[in-house]
Amino acid sequence: MLRELHIRNLAVLAEASVTFGPGLNILSGETGAGKSIVVDSLSLLAGARASTEMIRSGAEALTVSGVFEPAGSLWLRVLEEAGLEAEGSEVLIRREIARSGRNRVFVNDQPTTLRLLADLAPFLLRIHGQRDELGLIEPELQRGLVDRSGGPEGEALLAQTATAFDQHARLAERLERLTGDDRARRERLDLLRFQAAEIDAAKLRAGEEVELRAEREVLRHAEAIVRALGTCFSLLSEEEGSALERIGKSRDLLADVEEWEPQAAAWGAEVEEIRIRVGELAAALSHRLDGLEADPARLDQIEERLALLERLCRKHGGTTGEVLARRREIEAELAELDGDAQNREELEARVAAALEEVRTAALALSRKREEWGKDLVERVGRELGDLGLGRARLSVSLERRRRADSPLVLDGEAIDFGREGIDQVVLLFAPNPGEEPRPLARIASGGELSRIHLALQLATRAEEARPTLVFDEVDTGISGAEAAALGGKLQRLVWTGAKAPQGQIFAVTHLPQVASYADLHFKVSKRVEGDRTSVRVEELDADSRAEEVARMLAGSKVTKLSLSHARELIAGAAKARKG
Repeated sequence: MLRELHIRNLAVLAEASVTFGPGLNILSGETGAGKSIVVDSLSLLAGARASTEMIRSGAEALTVSGVFEPAGSLWLRVLEEAGLEAEGSEVLIRREIARSGRNRVFVNDQPTTLRLLADLAPFLLRIHGQRDELGLIEPELQRGLVDRSGGPEGEALLAQTATAFDQHARLAERLERLTGDDRARRERLDLLRFQAAEIDAAKLRAGEEVELRAEREVLRHAEAIVRALGTCFSLLSEEEGSALERIGKSRDLLADVEEWEPQAAAWGAEVEEIRIRVGELAAALSHRLDGLEADPARLDQIEERLALLERLCRKHGGTTGEVLARRREIEAELAELDGDAQNREELEARVAAALEEVRTAALALSRKREEWGKDLVERVGRELGDLGLGRARLSVSLERRRRADSPLVLDGEAIDFGREGIDQVVLLFAPNPGEEPRPLARIASGGELSRIHLALQLATRAEEARPTLVFDEVDTGISGAEAAALGGKLQRLVWTGAKAPQGQIFAVTHLPQVASYADLHFKVSKRVEGDRTSVRVEELDADSRAEEVARMLAGSKVTKLSLSHARELIAGAAKARKG
């Protein structure tokens, strides 16, 4: 969910700060008011490429930032792998584009790369509008939509196929090493044995480098540490007028007045406790001082040992723990290479058996995909009928790609295969009767793609966490009852009969029927002040929202009739949601 959006110097928008909420967030405004600027800002937060032409005239840089509460928990892994810290359940994204061409990305105020933002974006936003922003044309998403239709059965078959593929790939790699160049195999064995001996000779201990670095820092700064601790010890215990001496005098003075001051005894006990603790601290400092001295020989030993550890870590892993893990991997590979040479026939049989498991699992998955595809097309068709695409046809095609060197042969042809099986899933679309269905990516317009994606979301909706969905141009080419149906479907996607919204959708629209279904309504307006044009984004209250819907119905002049009709539309949408 996107909670806050802050924009500065983007196109004609000088500055805007907007707070969003769950449910259906509608953005409306007159043609040319600047609604696309808001979508452009969201695209920047989703990792889109930026141009200096986007910077407001007269400004040196533009800034867009958003506070997100990402879907699910997988986004945390993206941050961890990048070495970034998460801050609770929210993440702050900021883009800065300077006129000089400098483009900076920040995640939780930590500088990072555009590549990381692209990896994180699928958990934040999914924008549907212009063709280059619509992920629906991607083959992986099309296959995923079909597989999601299989529910738990689909997850099980996918996992079974992936496991079979991984097992075959591992065994096939072992066999290839064995049947390949014998000289290369011997060289591999020599290399592994050398690496094993090198690691063994170092006699590593996991975490050793951390301890040595800490000891090195102490030895490097021994004089400063001794000076600081010695002075502290003297002030606490040794010097005339030390802390212990003063505290002892304070205790004695309190004891002298115990007869007359009721609280003196309690205070004296507290002072005595302080004296004891200061004495213990002084003793600890003295003990530490006894063991501290500059030791150039020990420092040289540590430097040599760290140099060895760092060289091994660069070659075999980032830490001593990872180097030791690599040593275990080497031992396992050596055992495999020696064992495989002695049991070649057995290994060949295992590879063949693993390939047969891949064949069985992939074919079972393919047969089910045919069933899931037909069911998905039927459900999507029912949704499209309400969205102005009732005469369009969507179908699912399963294709197999030939690969000459593939060991998997089906119907006499070598077939490419992977962890997802043997199918290339392609969504085909025919917008009008009598037309031959063609790949969705080649034939559907931007508005059609948005509505098809909405229908697919409704048809395959699961309870898993989803990113914020942004629909731009989703209402292109529809009106009247179809527009009302579109608004209802957008609202249904985030409510699904629940007592509270189960997600967040942004929809840019010029249709009052769609706007009436908003949970939150934002108006984008343009104004000219002096010789400068600026854009404003504001959340509408109940009265302002009715006026905006009325404007969308009747144009610039809002009448009592159009206002009444607007309130009727809004009330009808609210009633439909409760129903």
